Amino acid sequence: MRIVPIVVGSVATLAALAFGFPAPAQNKSSTPANGPPPSAAASAIDETVERLLRQMSAYIGSADHFTFHADVTFDHVLPSGQKLQFSATEDVALQRPNGLYIEWSGDLGNRQFWYDGKTMTISDPDMAFYGTDQAPPEVDGLLDQLITKLDFTPPLTDFLYSDPYKSVQGTIQFGFSTGETEINRRTCQGLAFVDKNIDWQIWIDTGPQRVPCKLLITYKTHPAQPQFSAIFSDWDFTPRIAASTFRPDVPPGTEAIPFAAVTAATSSK
Repeated sequence: MRIVPIVVGSVATLAALAFGFPAPAQNKSSTPANGPPPSAAASAIDETVERLLRQMSAYIGSADHFTFHADVTFDHVLPSGQKLQFSATEDVALQRPNGLYIEWSGDLGNRQFWYDGKTMTISDPDMAFYGTDQAPPEVDGLLDQLITKLDFTPPLTDFLYSDPYKSVQGTIQFGFSTGETEINRRTCQGLAFVDKNIDWQIWIDTGPQRVPCKLLITYKTHPAQPQFSAIFSDWDFTPRIAASTFRPDVPPGTEAIPFAAVTAATSSK
């Protein structure tokens, strides 16, 4: 699982760094969940859990195009140790091999990201500039470049790869089922994982569309253990996406600067 960066700093810093509320989840399982092993030596992923994770990966990874909406909550930690929680929404339109649009609207600001197979662009409507640069010809290569070369990880990136399982399995040490839960009137199977630096849970739709219902990440190596949560909805695998969706539509009068300069300046504040 790619780690969505957490931020420690002042409220002003949080507003500079940021890229609905979760629906209630009611546990319907009548049997207790199997907890993690008593020792690292026993680490393993339950066979049923791995199969469901692979099914989800195959379903969304093989799709030529899709759109979805996510309601996000995330914690930021002040130098005093106090946790502040903020909310945002994320809308995604993906068209393989070379189209991606992400719109993020939240308490700490709004962002738009475009990719058309040739260039990538990020814009904040409140800024006098936007970042743009050349990009690889396919989505997977784009995501790798954003993460490894530009140190920029858009939220929920794992689910945009052509092989999400390869992206999420990472350094998993243990995985188990937490039972069925109802989320947004959908029956979803809960899975929990112990990772090297994080604990994370994912709920996957048990219906014919094996899509994520919810994601929860806990940053266990941080003393405050902040969390990131996303509730997914409106999955559409037969969308009509206009070609113009992937072309930048930045505010008039804004100045283009290198993409790396935007992310570097933001992360240094």
